[in-house]
Amino acid sequence: MLDDDQTLYRQTGGVHTSILSDGKRSILGAEDIGRHNTLDKLAGQMLMNGIKTNASVILTTGRISSEMMQKAIRLGVSVVISRTSPSSMSVELAEKQGITLIGYAKRHRFNVYTHAERITENVKTEQL
Repeated sequence: MLDDDQTLYRQTGGVHTSILSDGKRSILGAEDIGRHNTLDKLAGQMLMNGIKTNASVILTTGRISSEMMQKAIRLGVSVVISRTSPSSMSVELAEKQGITLIGYAKRHRFNVYTHAERITENVKTEQL
């Protein structure tokens, strides 16, 4: 799913991508050289298009800092997935806010840092 939305990355190799998803399909995507900016762009697209957060997942290529987690909280998602690591502060925020935080997500494996109860054996990791 994330690979499909990385058109600028395929051309340049130097940008981050974030996707807002309902867990099955991509709803919105944004690319930018700054990982934080990708979440800002998603928020802007949601506002401009009147999209309410019925999506529950953010997938991103960027490291999940506390600032990234705060933006995800404001977007109202319940799951944040990254290809790379979360900071300790983002793990604390996710735990307190009831968000499932997943890092080091690859095709067939990932690390669940908080609220693992949302993850079942039936999760299709190929979609990450």
